[in-house]
Amino acid sequence: MQRGETISETEISGKKILFFSPAFFRYENKIADKMREMGAIVDMYDVRSVKSAFGRAILKVFPSVFKKRSQKYYDDIIQENKEKDYDYILIVKCDMTPVSTLKKFRTVYPHAKLCLNLWDSVENIPGITEKFKYFDTLHSFDMSDCSKYSVLKFRPLFYADEFQKPIKNDGSYKYEISFMGTIHSDRYAAIRQVKEIAEEMGLSCYWFLYLQSNFIYWFYRIIKKEFRRVPKAEFSFEKLEAKEIAAVVEQSRIILDIQHPKQTGLTMRTIEMVGMNKKLITTNTLIKKYDFYHPNNIAVIDRNNIQIEQSFLDAPYKLPDRDIYEKYSLKSWILEVLK
Repeated sequence: MQRGETISETEISGKKILFFSPAFFRYENKIADKMREMGAIVDMYDVRSVKSAFGRAILKVFPSVFKKRSQKYYDDIIQENKEKDYDYILIVKCDMTPVSTLKKFRTVYPHAKLCLNLWDSVENIPGITEKFKYFDTLHSFDMSDCSKYSVLKFRPLFYADEFQKPIKNDGSYKYEISFMGTIHSDRYAAIRQVKEIAEEMGLSCYWFLYLQSNFIYWFYRIIKKEFRRVPKAEFSFEKLEAKEIAAVVEQSRIILDIQHPKQTGLTMRTIEMVGMNKKLITTNTLIKKYDFYHPNNIAVIDRNNIQIEQSFLDAPYKLPDRDIYEKYSLKSWILEVLK
């Protein structure tokens, strides 16, 4: 197989894959399960040695604090699997994987192809560029990063199988607009603007605002002025299951997406809307460069001056071409990131 070609499902069958990923709404489990369904033998581990919300917050500010802990964490995993001859080592994000571990992978698993996938922007992953040279194939969901770093190949995120739904022809929806996601950056301020507009327009809405812990809530109460008078009851500290998210989306006509200000890649929620044939309101202007974009389906808003046009609400949904639709499936994502 030549470098750059896409592998086939049959080429994954029987292959041994060592898979590292951050815990992210259980999508890591869906990736592992799909690879197994495709015939691969998969060993999965969290890419991070620190899993608490407090630990992750410290990691973002002081990435070297947990260096020794991470080294032991990965050494233990290698020791546990030292007799296995892996065909692929797939690492998502790689924020806590030491360089020494990447070097060790080469020695312990000489036949393995090292694959990096980034579903966060390079700017948000301290030290990641120094690790690029240790990988055989590198993919990022961030179009801007791929333009900046020539080693990165562009690969957007995916929709899981439960998000693969036909369009509803009867037009009956419980909610006009729904939002489900983690609160970060200025997301709450933007959501509050949309809430006010939706109330003025008389639109039925569903809001699920997730915070990782009580600590994060009280931390935001201190540092974010828009949180000062927001009751704790407005947030959830338990994640929704993917099936629960899919059920709400199925009952919704339009999904709201507020991307991180420092992130230009499309969120998982955005791609899931392609799978479920849903209309989208988003702050991400780069979405207009994607092959599935259509103004009937997607409205781009200014996070600092949000407006929702009635003409967008009234426009019928335009189905994407079948090959474009299939391109964003989880199966296609796996085949591409391992190529």
